[in-house]
Amino acid sequence: MMMASAVRRSSMRVLAIGNTIMDTVLTAEHIPVDDKVWIDFKQTFVGGQGANAAQTMQKLGLAVSFLTRLGSDDSGSVAKSHYESLGIDTSYCISAMNSQTMSAFVLTSTKQQTRTCLMHKDPKLFEFSIAEHLADIDLDRFDAVYTDGHQIDLTMPIVEQAAKKGLPTIGDVEVVDSDGRDLAKLVSHLIAPVQSMRELAGEEDISKALRILASSSSYAGHTFIGTGGTDGSWGTQRGEDSVCHVPAHKCQVKDTVGAGDAFHAGFMAALARGEPSLQAQMSFATRVAAALVETAGPVASREMLERWQVL
Repeated sequence: MMMASAVRRSSMRVLAIGNTIMDTVLTAEHIPVDDKVWIDFKQTFVGGQGANAAQTMQKLGLAVSFLTRLGSDDSGSVAKSHYESLGIDTSYCISAMNSQTMSAFVLTSTKQQTRTCLMHKDPKLFEFSIAEHLADIDLDRFDAVYTDGHQIDLTMPIVEQAAKKGLPTIGDVEVVDSDGRDLAKLVSHLIAPVQSMRELAGEEDISKALRILASSSSYAGHTFIGTGGTDGSWGTQRGEDSVCHVPAHKCQVKDTVGAGDAFHAGFMAALARGEPSLQAQMSFATRVAAALVETAGPVASREMLERWQVL
């Protein structure tokens, strides 16, 4: 049984697309306003929404190639070397000359389970031509495409091609602008924050919002999941009347940064392993997110992944 599971895990080849952000994570019991506080933890990680998901997918046994922008600075070199140490294919990473890799300071309250992110983006990173890089991507090499919904100029051409080929496309939409709406309508599996789902559907009730999206002819997808942090997640599929809810687990919280990205990676792994139902897929993804919350930093440790029995 375990050998068959391992075969299923390694058989999914994923092209992940998204942000690389060097995250300096700071945690304290509370985040003060116009005051001082001693922090409990400080460390810099190779993070970013897409990077977090890509790293976790690789740890869960998927074969991941990562399409991302990196600066020509030391941080870019560190990030690429780190991906390669995990076994991630970095041949699609784009190094933009004379630019800085994106970075962030992430302040997390362990008591309120809230966070504040201070982010930096170098405009030069996005002036570099990507046409040749995208033209070199052969989607026949992949079984699925994942996107964090950012860097839409990287994402949309690939997702459009994948959709034409009938490849599963799993996407997040954190920002509901015109680009986000276009992406949401195109992906086969939309996994996004509850608030994004509400905005897309024009409905505050999350169960009703998901049913609206799943029944709309404007959306190509068949799976719609809204993630709500400590409130858990809700999901439905096209043709179903019901919406399932999977509550979040009670955790020994160390850090909430990347919990949504971990959920996405867990969902991808659940698909690869052949989990039989949407509820089972969401439950598996929730355990991966729990492993992340009990890890300091934006990517779940192997120890916590083992603790939550997802390896």
